[in-house]
Amino acid sequence: MTKFINTPHGSTIAYNKIKGKKAGIVFLSGFKSDMQGKKAIYIENWAKENNHSFLRFDYSGHGKSSGDFQKTHFSDWYNDAQFLIEHLTEGKQILIGSSMGGWIMLMLARRIPKKISSMIGLAPAPDFPKILIWDKLNFSQKRQFIKNRGFSIKNDDGTENFFSYNFIKDSLNNLTLTNKINFKGPVFLYHGMQDTDVPYQLSTEISKNIIGTNDIKILLEKNGGHRLSEDSQLNTIINLIKDIYNSL
Repeated sequence: MTKFINTPHGSTIAYNKIKGKKAGIVFLSGFKSDMQGKKAIYIENWAKENNHSFLRFDYSGHGKSSGDFQKTHFSDWYNDAQFLIEHLTEGKQILIGSSMGGWIMLMLARRIPKKISSMIGLAPAPDFPKILIWDKLNFSQKRQFIKNRGFSIKNDDGTENFFSYNFIKDSLNNLTLTNKINFKGPVFLYHGMQDTDVPYQLSTEISKNIIGTNDIKILLEKNGGHRLSEDSQLNTIINLIKDIYNSL
């Protein structure tokens, strides 16, 4: 059953939480995704059957949470995540970050490491506005982008994403790959080699940027795309959770 919680930064966040006796799991969804996604529901059902606590939620401007998507930014979303983890979970959590959720996951590893036992990145996309958008623009395009206060990028499926200048500015103030992240728990990074949205090589860069643990594994799926939502891929995610739980 969906519940709501008010945050100190002015948002009302929709969330679903189940309580279990085993290690808690928090699912962090991707850009423009909500907590009703296939991966989140699949993992929640498994958690319920296996007595794990589990939390999924909608960021500000997403799903059933308050806020206008175009007026919220990355810093709003990781503040949402941090507040919910600190107020709705007990003990250390296994974080599962999907795409942009992987960026939020790394921000949380830096900000609240005492609340995190381990991390699983699913096609993680840290710093994507810089790496995949801003850095690919030439000087003239950047000037036009600033003048127009944003621009739209067409996706492979024909849809478009509009990125405001304020969103890019906020993102550039929240980069995770510019400084090392000291994290002591196990880390799995699962990426499809056919991912046309976020290059799988980014998972390698993430692994190089995490210090403090030698328990970092990268799993590449040769024919996997960005979503990692096929039945076999969902089973792989569950196996990663089991591996991490057994190592804790």
